[in-house]
Amino acid sequence: MLFTSRGIARDRRRLFMPLARLRLPHVVAVLLTVALQLSMSASALLAAEYQGTLRIGGTGAAVTTITQVAAAFQKKHPDVRLVFPPSLGSSGGIKAVIAGSLDVGLSGRPLTEAERGHGLVVAEYARTPLLLVTSHKGAEVNFTLKQIAALYNGEIKAYPDGTPLRVIMRPESEIDMHLARGLSPEIDAAITRAQAREGMNVAVNDQNNAEMLIKTRGAIGWMTLAQLISEDLDLAPLSIDSIQPSPANFASGKYPLFKPLFVVTGAHPTPLTKAFLDLLTSAEGRAILEKNGHFINVRQP
Repeated sequence: MLFTSRGIARDRRRLFMPLARLRLPHVVAVLLTVALQLSMSASALLAAEYQGTLRIGGTGAAVTTITQVAAAFQKKHPDVRLVFPPSLGSSGGIKAVIAGSLDVGLSGRPLTEAERGHGLVVAEYARTPLLLVTSHKGAEVNFTLKQIAALYNGEIKAYPDGTPLRVIMRPESEIDMHLARGLSPEIDAAITRAQAREGMNVAVNDQNNAEMLIKTRGAIGWMTLAQLISEDLDLAPLSIDSIQPSPANFASGKYPLFKPLFVVTGAHPTPLTKAFLDLLTSAEGRAILEKNGHFINVRQP
C-alpha cells in the first residue's frame, strides 16, 4: 500500500510539474491556442454547411422573384451553387422534391393528399393577385363577370376599337384556370366549353403563357402580378367588375382573385436549405418579395 500511495503521489507531481513550470503568460497562450483551434474547427464545420448545390424550381410565376432572393443568398454564401431547372410547374416541382432532385419546390397550389403522404414540408410564403391581362394597347377595358363568361364562350370576338381578341388558354390542370373558374358558375361552365373547343391557343407553362400573350395581337389571358412585375412584361392588367387590381384593393380583399405561393421541401431539409428559407422569410427576403408583387400576411377569404 505504501508503494502504491507514494507512486501515485510521485506520478501526480511528474504529471503537473511541466504545467507548474509554465508562467502565467505561457498558460494563457496555450489556452488561447486551444480556443482558436476549436473556433476554427467550428467555423470550418459551419462553412461546410453553406457549401454545395441548392436546387430550386417549380411554378414559373415564382421563379424569377426567387432567383433574386437566391442572388441575395449567394452574396452571403458565395460557395453555394444555385441551380434552377426550367419549366417544371407546381406539380413538376413537387415531384422533383419527392424524387430528391430538388431541395426547394415552388408551388402555386397546396399539396394534394397523395403528395402529403410523402412527408413533405410545405409553407405558404406569399400571395399575389391573379390578373386578367392583355397585350392590346387600345382604350382601357373593364370586364364584368358576365363578359368574362362571354369571352370564353366565344361571344366576344373583338375589343371596342375592332381589334380581334384572342383568348390564351391554359391546360385544364393549371391552377390559374381553377381560380378563374371560381369567379362564377357561368365562367366555370364557359371555361369548360372553351377547353373542349378546337383551335384554342393553349400555353403549357407560365413562361410560354407570357410569350404568347406578348406576341399574339389582341391576346388576353391570366397572369400573376408577381410574374408581370418580376419579368417586366409589357402587358396591361384589366379591371374586373370595375375593380382595379391595385395593391390597396387586394390588401383590403376588394379584389377577389389571388394565387397563393408555397415552398416545399423534404421531411428533413439540409442546413443549407433551412438557411435559404430563413432568408426568404427575413426582412431582406420580404422586401424582395413585396417589390415584385407579393403580399405577405394579407387576410383574404
